[in-house]
Amino acid sequence: MSFERLNKSSDRAITVTVGNYKGGAGKTTNTVLISYMLAKRGIRSLVLDLDPQSNATKSLMLTKSINEPDGVITIEKTIMKGIQEGSFKGLEVKIMENLFLLPSFIDFEDFPKHLYQNTLTEEEEDFFINNLLEPLKEDYDVILIDVPPMSKEVTRNAVVSSDYVLISLQTHERSLTGAESYIQELDKLNRRYNLGLTVVGILPVLQKNGGTVDEYIMETAKNSFGSDNMFKNIVPQMERIKRFDINGITEKDRHDEKVISKYKDVTDEFIERLNFYEENKDGEY
Repeated sequence: MSFERLNKSSDRAITVTVGNYKGGAGKTTNTVLISYMLAKRGIRSLVLDLDPQSNATKSLMLTKSINEPDGVITIEKTIMKGIQEGSFKGLEVKIMENLFLLPSFIDFEDFPKHLYQNTLTEEEEDFFINNLLEPLKEDYDVILIDVPPMSKEVTRNAVVSSDYVLISLQTHERSLTGAESYIQELDKLNRRYNLGLTVVGILPVLQKNGGTVDEYIMETAKNSFGSDNMFKNIVPQMERIKRFDINGITEKDRHDEKVISKYKDVTDEFIERLNFYEENKDGEY
């Protein structure tokens, strides 16, 4: 099977926020597994975990432990420490070949407080993370940002740091509403700061395989966002994905391979979509 190759328009990382205002929309799963598949293809990737629940950090650190069974796995500094010290340089944790992590922890809950104490304007607040992330963009091909639900401070910081947004859509009504609200916020930020931001696509994650509600939400999403914006690849409900969150990513049996195979296809389409927009940049939302 041949894979899509990433064709960037510059030497700097393509930065993508994986978002939705609704929790439980599959954001972290998509961030972790797409980054894992990118790395396996030789695409140097960095995951920035901007969620104080730190689920992406836990999953990737468990994956690191699997790949280094004899190692003692520790995190020296989290992103909140980097924020306090004014630099993300040197905070990256190598998970495996071509995959790195900027780790989060519960202390990131104080990020909004830090913003208000250390900025003077709304624009300074919104570009705070971007100023720390910019120096790292020369070191990677792709940066994926995982964000929590319903945090405007984090959402704004992630979005202004990004070239693209991938919207994760689980097939239930609240996730669809969360995606619609999220796109409205993207549009406001894009116009306010002239970001040239692009939604690379909407990736559906099924709540129930073959469910009537899932089919209804998919059809509603196509009508709302346009069928061209919907990923052709759909992530089915798979129990093994939940185990990856608990135990890390493994490739040991047919259940693992089923998830890996699906995300090979998802990642192929993700790269294909990035290539299209990179080759046809017009600065429009």
